[in-house]
Amino acid sequence: MTVYFPTSTFEIFRKRRIGVTNRYSMSATLTAYVADIQPEGNPERVGMDASRYGTVWTAFVDTSVDIREGDEIHIIDTDKVYSVKGVIEYASAGLLDHKELTLVSQDGQI
Repeated sequence: MTVYFPTSTFEIFRKRRIGVTNRYSMSATLTAYVADIQPEGNPERVGMDASRYGTVWTAFVDTSVDIREGDEIHIIDTDKVYSVKGVIEYASAGLLDHKELTLVSQDGQI
C-alpha cells in the first residue's frame, strides 16, 4: 500500500540485548519510513494512557515496514518520540494492505 496522506517521516528504534547480559539498549534501524499519524478518537484507546487526551495516536504504514510492539518511533522533523503499543496488519485486502499502529506519546504532549 502507498500511504496516500503521509504526515511524518520516522525512524524505528528497537530494544536490543547487550551481549549475554540482561541489559538492553535502543538502537536505530537506520531506515526512514513515512506514516500517516492521526490523533486517536476511540475512548477505549484514549483510556490506555490514564485518560490523558492527546497522548494516544494512530498511525498507518505500509505492510513492508518491520515494526513491532515495544519499538519506538522517532519523528525525524520534530524529534518527537512515540512508543508502539499495538500493531494490526490488514493484509489480503488488495490495494488497502497496511499496518495500523497504536502509539503513545513519550512526552505526554500533542
